[in-house]
Amino acid sequence: MKHRLLVTGAAGRLGSELSRRLRGDWDLTLLDRQASAAAEAGDDVIVGDLGDRPVLLRALEGVRAVLHLACRHGETATFADTLDTNYRATLALYESAIEAGVTDIVFASSNHGWGFYPRTAAPLGDAVPPRPDSWYGISKVWSEAVLSYLADSRGIRATSLRIGMCGPAVPDERCSHMWISFDDLARLVLVALERTDPGHRAVFATADCAAPFFDNAGAKALGFLSRDPPELNLADPAIALHRPAEGIAGAVFGGSYAEASLVCGRETTT
Repeated sequence: MKHRLLVTGAAGRLGSELSRRLRGDWDLTLLDRQASAAAEAGDDVIVGDLGDRPVLLRALEGVRAVLHLACRHGETATFADTLDTNYRATLALYESAIEAGVTDIVFASSNHGWGFYPRTAAPLGDAVPPRPDSWYGISKVWSEAVLSYLADSRGIRATSLRIGMCGPAVPDERCSHMWISFDDLARLVLVALERTDPGHRAVFATADCAAPFFDNAGAKALGFLSRDPPELNLADPAIALHRPAEGIAGAVFGGSYAEASLVCGRETTT
């Protein structure tokens, strides 16, 4: 008998792709503001806002684990932009899930929590302090901290997957150093959901990249095995010859997010 998994942000690209790959191992409840195009017969599809408590409680019925993907993101997203979804609704999800008896939470964190580290710091290990490149990145760091607190104080298992770049192919030079395929990420999510050790674990979710920005040893320690190398999944073979972008975008992990933050910061102070 399969257990039930709640996927938030299920209608997004990542939610749709992961749902297709997780369905064989879990019964799915798919929650988003619109119905997921990836939904199939047997899925429990719930259309509504994560911040709406009746919707949230309905979505948690019969659920054993949560995959939390829903978020507000973007290079120029402000703190106010991220407040409702990335903070208020996320905390409500975690607390309501624990009250409903959920035992495991897997959270889609992001490389942007460490985006202001220079490329010279690579490969970055799991235990280094955050250096977020945006308000979006800050919200991911905050959510990891909340999950660590709840795991210790409420006895749940929580895993934060610090995703580099997940997509059908490697789109550019920067992403070649931190890419992960949909198939590999789904495998890592399944490994995280199979954990039996207590507490919160945070790992970088990347394939075995050439000259990696992030060390994925933590993911491998959970049992993850990457099968899709970035160099064999380039959107354009010429990417292998590309040099880093000019300026700050090519000097730090966060790329255009870090660049946009510097521009926004100058505009705010002038």
